[in-house]
Amino acid sequence: MPELLKRNIWIEFGLSLFCVLFFAFLYFNIEHWVLATMPSTLSPAFFPMLITAICLAMSALLLFFSLRSLYYMHAGLVDDERILLQEAGEEAGRFLALAGYVGVLFLYLLGLQYVGFLYSTPIVMLLISLMLGLKRWLTGLVFYILFTLLLDYVAMHLMQIILPQGILFE
Repeated sequence: MPELLKRNIWIEFGLSLFCVLFFAFLYFNIEHWVLATMPSTLSPAFFPMLITAICLAMSALLLFFSLRSLYYMHAGLVDDERILLQEAGEEAGRFLALAGYVGVLFLYLLGLQYVGFLYSTPIVMLLISLMLGLKRWLTGLVFYILFTLLLDYVAMHLMQIILPQGILFE
């Protein structure tokens, strides 16, 4: 088995374990971080806890698959398709794409407090779409702006959630 494939399996395991621990930490502490700014029948932490629980479940599934890959690696039962992808360089390209997505989303989370939801969300949606191969970027940008405005309206008026406004334009 190629050493690069072994390394990638260990990286998958480490990232998935980190995600499980991170989302579990968020899930159990989110009640303390969410502020109640508007009266509501639901707890203000309901939707953040729901999303965190979904992310925790997906991370646990990823951890399961990475543990299965570790088991197959130690048993010497790695499938030929994965070895062919590794030899063709596809695994490295997929890892770089994943790192790019994570980097864009991390910058999005950092930028939310400075530029706000309305300005940062369409830009991030456009960047990720371009990374996925979007050809008609102007049509996408218009759709992303309209979709962000719709999300802001739904969050404020239907779910009574105040999204980050940003401090840069105050």
